[in-house]
Amino acid sequence: MKPLFKNKTTLSKKNYMSLLKFHQSKNNWKYWVYTAFFSVLFIICIIFQIVAKNYLISILIFLLFLTFLTYRFFFPTYKAKKELHSSKIQNNLVNYYMFFEKYFKIKNQISTAKIKYHKLYKAYNNNDYFYLYIDKNNAFIIEKTGFLIGDAKSFEKFMKRKLGIKWKK
Repeated sequence: MKPLFKNKTTLSKKNYMSLLKFHQSKNNWKYWVYTAFFSVLFIICIIFQIVAKNYLISILIFLLFLTFLTYRFFFPTYKAKKELHSSKIQNNLVNYYMFFEKYFKIKNQISTAKIKYHKLYKAYNNNDYFYLYIDKNNAFIIEKTGFLIGDAKSFEKFMKRKLGIKWKK
């Protein structure tokens, strides 16, 4: 079966940093609201335990609060640095994306994957890239200049038709 669209995208530090910046701009407010909500909840619990003179429980809740804050602030940075130093990005892994009517395939030197469009979480279009999210935090990067079959404009129309409300500009 011949693909409707084919794209060659090289994973690079520049592409990955662009994805991180884009992801942060889309999800930053949700992240801070969630963090603020649970921080206030932890503080209220600590205050109630201190008022009730349950100092041991207040210390345990405080330690949980510190663990929560550590996770919220250091884990995303750790994960991004780990990915940035991964062999995929350091060795400029080349991904070939082939888009068919009901699914798309990703091929590279390491593996091949086949994904149906309804499995995508969301997809975004910005100035230089398309981002196809497979969940809230992981996305495929597709360079607009990398099309070997088709072009970015017709690909956008195709993806709008396939994804409906999951497609964002």
